Amino acid sequence: MPAIAKPRTVSGQAMTTQTEIKMKIIFLAILIILLLTNCNNSETKSVEKNNRIELVPEPDKELREEYEKQQELNKSKCAFVEPDTSVVGIKIGNVESILKILGKQTKLEGDSTHIFYSNDKKQKLGLTIHPGSYYSQVSIFNISYADKSQKNFRKINSKVFETEKGIKLGISKREIIEKLGTCYETKDSTRNNIELNYRIELPNDSKTKLLTSNNMPIYYAKYKLTNDKLENIEFGFEYP
Repeated sequence: MPAIAKPRTVSGQAMTTQTEIKMKIIFLAILIILLLTNCNNSETKSVEKNNRIELVPEPDKELREEYEKQQELNKSKCAFVEPDTSVVGIKIGNVESILKILGKQTKLEGDSTHIFYSNDKKQKLGLTIHPGSYYSQVSIFNISYADKSQKNFRKINSKVFETEKGIKLGISKREIIEKLGTCYETKDSTRNNIELNYRIELPNDSKTKLLTSNNMPIYYAKYKLTNDKLENIEFGFEYP
């Protein structure tokens, strides 16, 4: 009996060992599969993340494109020499013109934009005085249509706010170019909207002397049109 019992015990141990080996192999196979799956998921997420990053717009793309367009304009040697410098007799940087049009008691403070209506309250004129400038020394003009809310703005005795070059609200792109020339760049150009930008920047001011005489580095002018009708005018000196 002892001789017969001993072989059975060895056989049982051998079967147990084989089962354990099989279980270990299965476990390792499952582990490898899980590891490979996780790696693939990680790579997929990484690709998706990279794709998402590529879709995010460049923060300063608009500024960079404007700069590149201006550089191309400069290289073309296209000189803007017909800048607007006044509206209804109010001249840029000229205090005396303010006193003549708005009255001798007028004192427009700096670091502010002062709004005036046309005499029928259909148009608005903004006069911006840069920080550090003298009282009533206008640096930027802005002309637009007035909104429906009638505010307590002073009125200027003029029905239309027109610049010295004859530019006023409602005219077309062609009329603007006829008065100011073709040395401009476009912005927000769509089927219904477009903005024409003119610019003079030191040292390219040999013809107008506008910047030198006013001790300013940059003059700009923006003309925004909707359906080929001018609806906003802004021009003047950038704050240095």
